[in-house]
Amino acid sequence: MHGLIFFYLRKFLAAAAPGGAAGAAEGSTTAVAFRTTRYLPTGVYPDAEAVAMLGEVAHATGAPLPDVVERFGEFLAPHLLKVAGSEIDPSWTLLDLVEHTESIIHAMVRVKNPGATPPVLETLRVDARELQLIYRSSRRLCRLAAGLIRGMAARLGEPVEIEETSCMHRGDPFCSFVIRIPVEHTRRDGVGEEETVMCPADGSSAGDAVDVVVRSDDVAPPMPASIGGHRVLRLLGSGGMGRVWLAHDDRLDRDVAIKVMLPETARDAANRERFLRESRAVAQIDHPHVVPIHDVGIEGGLPYIVMPYLAGGSLADRLCGERCLPVAEALRIAGETASGLAAAHARGLVHRDVKPDNIFLVGPGRHVRIIDFGLARDTLVTGSALTLAGSILGTPAYMAPERIADGTVDGRADLFSLGVVLSKMLSGRLPFEGRTAASVLAAITKGAAVPLAESAPDVPAEVAGLVARLIANDAADRPADAGAVVAEIAALKERLRD
Repeated sequence: MHGLIFFYLRKFLAAAAPGGAAGAAEGSTTAVAFRTTRYLPTGVYPDAEAVAMLGEVAHATGAPLPDVVERFGEFLAPHLLKVAGSEIDPSWTLLDLVEHTESIIHAMVRVKNPGATPPVLETLRVDARELQLIYRSSRRLCRLAAGLIRGMAARLGEPVEIEETSCMHRGDPFCSFVIRIPVEHTRRDGVGEEETVMCPADGSSAGDAVDVVVRSDDVAPPMPASIGGHRVLRLLGSGGMGRVWLAHDDRLDRDVAIKVMLPETARDAANRERFLRESRAVAQIDHPHVVPIHDVGIEGGLPYIVMPYLAGGSLADRLCGERCLPVAEALRIAGETASGLAAAHARGLVHRDVKPDNIFLVGPGRHVRIIDFGLARDTLVTGSALTLAGSILGTPAYMAPERIADGTVDGRADLFSLGVVLSKMLSGRLPFEGRTAASVLAAITKGAAVPLAESAPDVPAEVAGLVARLIANDAADRPADAGAVVAEIAALKERLRD
């Protein structure tokens, strides 16, 4: 175990046991050893010694050892946050922090001490208020992990609910947690105003990230004066890979949106390459339903891409307001999206994250522009696909079965996602449902879709048939390509008009 943990363990021992941990079980040879052993924060020491030290506290206080381990995690969390300060974005919430813990450990421990073996942490962000965590370690200190999460929540002033759904101590191959922020809460941390988290109306799925989070106390990132010669006006939003700024191109007198990679993500060379590949991939496509790229560059060590500033809102925004769309409108949006995907697929590019958030509706006509090709995969260049270790890239509710199973992925995976989007537009529900992201993924893998005839009985059978083929479990049973979907939707619209 890393010496840094021992450093804080000694501080915990001094405060936890009656009379100080060194005084616990005064006659034991173990307590004497703990007083005399020198643990350096830069060293690596046997796990058994840490467990024995916590055991002394359990013995002295009469508390079960697992409870003591969790208490130590709560004690440890604020100290680790302080030590890791340079690796932490001050705007992160608790779930952001848990989501980035693996990269923080890598930066602080693995890079500087290759001999250390910290636990493997894999996360899946479900939505704005829920995250799933898988913990694997021969140490089986899952209670320490739970304590760390509670300690971080306390330090950030955020309430948290933790459910352990599997545990190595119960014979499972790994421990898994569902970490939730309560449905509605407010907090005041002395820095800003109250924070309110508001959730969507009943009926949305855990796998469908449509929660609305309103914050007035987040620490806003410093606004750069300019990026790539473009005058920055304000922050538009943030995502998993970068921040998007509204800026003005004084040379051409037009507003632009500039996506800049997050500093903590840009430290990894593979992440920088993935980010830049987004711009190169999209720049190859000249199509009215795909957002174009104006420029690409690096500013202050951070890659950025320049895109047009689009007036309008996402399909996700519209569905939050209208829930279901008329059949003709839903088919139009799906057809325009399929047309843009056909152009991308013709270039050998698979989007891999087609969902309402990435379908932007521009202007009063609400014409489609597909955005955020950040997960785009070049299927024509061997070895060019980049992924993030320990992560599932994409939004669970819209992922094709072959992506979940790590199978062969081509344009038909995007068609599956488009089918889920079309079903959501027509029924207001997702075809694959579940309480957690894991259960949604399981439903997709099994092909257990809620038929559109059940969720939206008024939708014409021909349209329901198209949706069923788009979300077919076997890619071979889906339409041959996006161009075929464009043609079929055009024919459907014509027949329904008669």
